[in-house]
Amino acid sequence: MASYSANEVEAGRTPVAMAARSDGWWVEPALVVLTLVAFSVYAIWRASEADLYDGLQALERGARWAPLYLSPFYSPPVHEWFPGFRGRFMVSPAFFVLVFPLSFRATCYYCRRSYYRAFFWDPPACGMPEPGMERRRAYKGETAFPFVLQNLHRYALYAILVVVAFHLKHLYDACFMQDGGGARHFGIGLGTLLFLADTALLSLYVFSCHSWRHLVAGGLNRLSAAPLRARIWQGVSTLNARHGLYFWLSLITVGLADLYVRLVASGAFLDPRII
Repeated sequence: MASYSANEVEAGRTPVAMAARSDGWWVEPALVVLTLVAFSVYAIWRASEADLYDGLQALERGARWAPLYLSPFYSPPVHEWFPGFRGRFMVSPAFFVLVFPLSFRATCYYCRRSYYRAFFWDPPACGMPEPGMERRRAYKGETAFPFVLQNLHRYALYAILVVVAFHLKHLYDACFMQDGGGARHFGIGLGTLLFLADTALLSLYVFSCHSWRHLVAGGLNRLSAAPLRARIWQGVSTLNARHGLYFWLSLITVGLADLYVRLVASGAFLDPRII
């Protein structure tokens, strides 16, 4: 049996040596690495592309009508507020947009747990030692740079609430089509349903957040003194139990929504109209 120092024992439990575990503990960290790396590469590529993010671009390629879809990577529409943004700042406006959901996700308590384990092996799984722990002189946790920036999560929440509001607006816009003459008509396409899923899952992810839960009623000394806030807090607590699930589902749908808009905008196919 391997021996461990006092610093390696947490909460009265001695870590189990990696060789002693015969289960597939490595599967989750591997999937986290693959998913986050793949999404990051795709997001950086799409943000750098600065094109094919508006469904109306399909009209430029000969379509008779096009949906009012805007890629979530380009929402809020900074490019509309500041025409010539990229020419002026030599960078895609998407990078200024993505910094807000990125800061919220990167400092998310669940996301931290996932990438600390997957990338840093800190630790790689429950009940397992951190490789090289015996060489660490002092454990500073998240009190040293750059990890101290994780404490900004509660402030990143305010920024992501703005992003959610714009998702709702663009979901509304996604219920309309425009023809070549500029006339707009109500219409539901396949992309509208995808935008609905993206907006709903992003909202569930944000409003199941620990910081939102604290903002709702975490500062109360007695929940009975504010029954309405107490009921909301209980509802958020129920959602919070699936916060990790909403994290992954919302990450997948936001990528799919952007990819779908790109395919429609490029003329790869015409958005199937349901209504």
